[in-house]
Amino acid sequence: MTNSNKPVLDYVETEITEFCNLNCKGCADFMNLVSTKEHYALDEFIKDYTRLSELFCEVKKIRLMGGEPLLNEQLSEYLIACRKIFPTADIRIVSNGLLIPKLPLQTLQAIRDTGSQFDISNYPPTRKMFPKIKERLDMFGIKYDLGFPMNYFLRTILEKPADDPAPAFKNCLFTHCHMLSHGKLSPCSYAHCIGRFNVAYGLSYPENDCVDIYSDITGEEILRRFNNPHTFCKCCAKGAVPFRWQGGINAQKADKYDWLVQESFVNTTVLPVLQSAVKKPAKLLRKCIQKSQ
Repeated sequence: MTNSNKPVLDYVETEITEFCNLNCKGCADFMNLVSTKEHYALDEFIKDYTRLSELFCEVKKIRLMGGEPLLNEQLSEYLIACRKIFPTADIRIVSNGLLIPKLPLQTLQAIRDTGSQFDISNYPPTRKMFPKIKERLDMFGIKYDLGFPMNYFLRTILEKPADDPAPAFKNCLFTHCHMLSHGKLSPCSYAHCIGRFNVAYGLSYPENDCVDIYSDITGEEILRRFNNPHTFCKCCAKGAVPFRWQGGINAQKADKYDWLVQESFVNTTVLPVLQSAVKKPAKLLRKCIQKSQ
């Protein structure tokens, strides 16, 4: 508990690098559709996180991600800024890990000295390199979590938006995954990044399902808004459709159906029931993991 009258934000993630070295098929952030290699500028990052500290007394978990965040040569400075603005946060670097063996000494020291750690996405190429990754992190005493094997991704976007956002919100496994960048805080990464999908395929999914953190709004209002169904939920399926992971799918190789859920009995009836059944256990597991850290 905190003595501040401002609320606590459990979780926020931020893309500090807006391109990737894996280009996964159906990337949840549509990163493989990006044609330019850009970073979330450090001064803008600091400004936005400072504003976040004016709205929330604490952020429990901050995840710096991409794309691939290790492609950002200023990673150390983002970590130092995060630790200064939110001293008690659990700071994670979400990475496929492939660049860890080549990280410079200064970066590894900054990760260790800020008390940050890695969330390593367990893709097939990562598993092949993991002995070298582990050796490098152990050498510097850097903590890490290696995720479950990621042999499958999830397809979630409806071709035709639903009339009611509530069922998808109720079933969603990612209602806690709030994303911040460029002065905007969104309820989830799909809502935050959907503009990349629209541009790539000439579509018009809603891009305004976010909060301007510099507007006249309070942290309490943000939490109330995010804890209820929102506009983009109409565009998400009640049951996500799994498909086998594949890397190296750039914008030229990608297809909009890498993300879109096509209507079928299994997709619209069976999978929603299964997802509803696993949501509560998944939520309890996440809370237990957070308490143990």
